[in-house]
Amino acid sequence: MTDDLASGFQSVDSGSDFAVFSSCLTLIDSLPFFAECKRESYDLLGAAPGRRILEVGCGLGDDAASLARVVAPGGSVVAIDGSQTMIEAARERHGAVAGLSFDDASFDACRIDRVLQHIPDPAPAVLEMVRVLRPGGVLVAYDNDWETLTVDSVERATTRIILNSFCDRFPSGWIGRRLVPLFLRAGLRDVVIYPKTLVLRELGVADRIYSLLSTAERLAEAGVISRNDADRWSEELRSADAEGRFFTSYTGFLVSGTRADGVASGA
Repeated sequence: MTDDLASGFQSVDSGSDFAVFSSCLTLIDSLPFFAECKRESYDLLGAAPGRRILEVGCGLGDDAASLARVVAPGGSVVAIDGSQTMIEAARERHGAVAGLSFDDASFDACRIDRVLQHIPDPAPAVLEMVRVLRPGGVLVAYDNDWETLTVDSVERATTRIILNSFCDRFPSGWIGRRLVPLFLRAGLRDVVIYPKTLVLRELGVADRIYSLLSTAERLAEAGVISRNDADRWSEELRSADAEGRFFTSYTGFLVSGTRADGVASGA
């Protein structure tokens, strides 16, 4: 597997193997860490019967389906995604997923989960989500800061090059640290942030999410690091995993903010 998971989600429909992206989302959603982050995001939304919620970047639709059960009876969840392939997969799993454009102040709450990292300029997307919130409505976002990714290795220089390269493959690899400023610039108030750190001890799982070995391989092929350095680094990770010493972590950020009465649409 290449590390197209870093750069490829913005062009899923033109990709050659949708199953790569689908299986990655399924793996991430199966981890207790992300399940807990999702539950906390639902609480921050104030998800309850009767609420109207917008889910932006719904992917396979699992989160939207979960939210729909929470807001019933009387509520609704509108789920949208920029990928037609994702929308079709969500329909197959959960039924119709609708919504393209909305009037101002259409929703009680809006949620976006690990989507802004794939957008080169996230600010207009945040402004648009604020626009469709009713006064007092809540925007909740969870996203990654990929420069917080760590791997234990004696090869410090090689590790820095590999992990920074992975971070920089995302259109917005620093979005985690940018969420609070973006929320504030969009006029949201009562902005709060909750850092969430995931620790993984199995190379197989970590490599599927972080593309560690394929990133080392790509950089060696490009001449950014030597073949010997890439092989030594990868072998160290495999040995650490076999001996139960493998360690990696990263930090994402869960952020919520409330639309004030005076926020102008598109402000």
